[in-house]
Amino acid sequence: MAKRFGGMMHSHLKVFYEESFPVLKVTHKLPILKRGRGNRVWDIEGKEYIDFDMSNGDALLGYGNPELVNAILERSNQKETIEKLKRRFSLKSVKIFSSEKQAKVYAVNLARQLSGKKKIIRFGQNDLIKKCDLGEEITAEWNNLDYLEKIVRQNYDIAAIIFEPIATHMGLVLPENEFLKGIMELSKEYGIITIADEIKTGGKYYTGASGYLKIKPDIILFGRSLAGSIPIGIVGINYKEGDYVRASPISIKALGITLDELNEQSMYEMIRLNDILIKGYKDLIEDNKIKASVTSWGISGTIYFRESPPRKYSEFLEINVKKWNKYFKGMLDSGIIPMSNYDSQWSISKAHTEEDINIHLEKLNNVIKTTVLSH
Repeated sequence: MAKRFGGMMHSHLKVFYEESFPVLKVTHKLPILKRGRGNRVWDIEGKEYIDFDMSNGDALLGYGNPELVNAILERSNQKETIEKLKRRFSLKSVKIFSSEKQAKVYAVNLARQLSGKKKIIRFGQNDLIKKCDLGEEITAEWNNLDYLEKIVRQNYDIAAIIFEPIATHMGLVLPENEFLKGIMELSKEYGIITIADEIKTGGKYYTGASGYLKIKPDIILFGRSLAGSIPIGIVGINYKEGDYVRASPISIKALGITLDELNEQSMYEMIRLNDILIKGYKDLIEDNKIKASVTSWGISGTIYFRESPPRKYSEFLEINVKKWNKYFKGMLDSGIIPMSNYDSQWSISKAHTEEDINIHLEKLNNVIKTTVLSH
């Protein structure tokens, strides 16, 4: 297995992060991971880490999950798996592909076909969307409904608004007040198709973010977090149409097993562990008077070195990246992978235990005491 940590530079933030990269790039050699089992990973030198990143939140059953590995070789019941998926997320029909990119391209093309229009509105810097080359796009700011309304009213040719119900490209930023309601109402008024991108959020709560927030987008996208990190792309549609599958039998089997394993009871236990972790972070931040804040949702959370969590992207750019890098380096040296990057989040998997949470918080306390985080 291969994995990258920290110092991953997005071009749109090049200037913002240039001064902070040397903290990790020059003074700290990042590990090369060789193998994983459960929630543990080992680097090429044999050092063991407790992983809270879990392949960017995709490996929610843990690495090498024996139930998944053993069952994946058996013949899959495709129809049964599709019905499980539709029941869980209240979908009318599904299209299953071999990759998240294929699913996104299909969803956008479907939106253009249904609306008869071309332009796409999206939020933030979603690299997968950019790689899909979806044609003409307009970028809006998350939690800025006034700006979104202005875009929609000035552009008659909007086919779709594609959005994460909870933004994960800047840690975890929940929608404010009437923001999602505004998206849905604008879309209905102007004949725009709504596409909820739940590729990352779909596995963080039993019914996904759309179910949690009680919204009903026209189309919902899911990905590898629903298949134990095995490649898959899912288009869920909220009108009746034929189902079809263009993914491998292995991916379908992995999807079925993951849906079974991440049942309501399992998800609530994972959320309970995340609540303990979040409370520990908040207590340590308060006790040590650190200029930092945390936010959480479902099985995930993140830390911002900023007095309050950002509500939109312009506020996210105000975080102290140098301090985040010191936090990351300290945790990594302690054998904890907290998350993969400043704009990411940790995820509690089924493989994590309360003991792992306690170890995480113990190491965090040590990092705080031995670094400048509290100054």
